[in-house]
Amino acid sequence: MSGEQKQKTLPKKTSSVTRGRLPTAHCSPLTDYIELHARSAFSFLEGASVPEELVAAALVLGIPAMALLDRDGFYGSPRFHLSAKKNGIKAHIGAEITVQRPMSNVQSPIIVQRPTSNVQSQKLEGWKTDVGHWTLDVGQKRSRNAGDTFSIPLLVRNRTGYQNLCRLITLMKLRVPKHAKPGECAVTPEELAAHAEGLVCLTGAADGPLAKAFHRRDAEGAEEAQRRAEWLIDVFGKQNVYAELQRHFNREEEARNQTIVAIAGRLHLPLLATNGVSHATAAQREVADVFTCIRNHVRLETAGRLLARKHRRAVIAT
Repeated sequence: MSGEQKQKTLPKKTSSVTRGRLPTAHCSPLTDYIELHARSAFSFLEGASVPEELVAAALVLGIPAMALLDRDGFYGSPRFHLSAKKNGIKAHIGAEITVQRPMSNVQSPIIVQRPTSNVQSQKLEGWKTDVGHWTLDVGQKRSRNAGDTFSIPLLVRNRTGYQNLCRLITLMKLRVPKHAKPGECAVTPEELAAHAEGLVCLTGAADGPLAKAFHRRDAEGAEEAQRRAEWLIDVFGKQNVYAELQRHFNREEEARNQTIVAIAGRLHLPLLATNGVSHATAAQREVADVFTCIRNHVRLETAGRLLARKHRRAVIAT
């Protein structure tokens, strides 16, 4: 073979996309997609994979970075960060925070001071106080249910954001007893606004603030969703709010996505595609299905559409 022929057969230089990590049997070329909404097994009964498994799936698919957003805490973040650093993957830290639904001035209930003595308690027992549009039972303990709350995915932008997110989680955990019921452990809108600096907000998935407004399935539901999007902009700033879109081939989800795209267009919000990852690989979906049944107190054969919500929620590259 002549020298000219040898030069022609020499391999070309690797592109900028694959430079530094060549594709092998265990590692694909880098992709432009980055998963920014994933849960680990530390989100009790919601995630089916430990942080190391999520990092391993990202490494196989060539995903250069990933964000872990566990429910109301940083439980899996240390292990996720260490495993990602070891494998050359950028780890983004955050959490999915449960927040009380903001109420307007008309809807805000007036707080009546509870009686301080036993005599006053006996006199006022069973009394009701008329406060305009609201009638409150004096001294009655009121608790929020799951319908009064929604989840907001928050990503840490800098050290200040990490500190503020830690403070939010601490305030939430110290307020309620150890075995709290769903909806009792939540951050107030005022606390969220006071600790919003340094945080990036996603509009969330099916349990997010915008999706919870669509349950009415009418024009008022869309208007309420836009009001909540405007509220997020007021709290975090327009540059820190992203309209999140997930696509799992669900009819209700598709309709919700179209409305969110329209709201984002009117408010000039950037769109962000995520997969709402709850397990690392497709094979682990069976574990996620079992967790779903345990969480909803049903059997596998009677779970029905509850299991469809976990469909296609593994780590993907596109």
